[in-house]
Amino acid sequence: MLIQLTSGTSLTIIEGKSVLFSVKTGESYGLNDIAAEMLTLCHEGGIDHAVERLAKDYNATSEEIRNDIDELVRNLVKIKLVQMVPRQGS
Repeated sequence: MLIQLTSGTSLTIIEGKSVLFSVKTGESYGLNDIAAEMLTLCHEGGIDHAVERLAKDYNATSEEIRNDIDELVRNLVKIKLVQMVPRQGS
């Protein structure tokens, strides 16, 4: 699965901080550096890619990283800033 910003949502850097903002809902969500990296990797290569990469980069277990990504994605889906989409060809 890939993570995609919902229509009308943008990822912006404000004063060095990553912020998701929806013009449709007015919701915003500040991301720390690791959460922004998680979201970017999920968007670029999918959740499994992000888990593998981050576990290696941060010397953490895949389970720990998966749990963190799942929690982040659940929160962002709940407030309609991102959506999960199947990979093309899957």
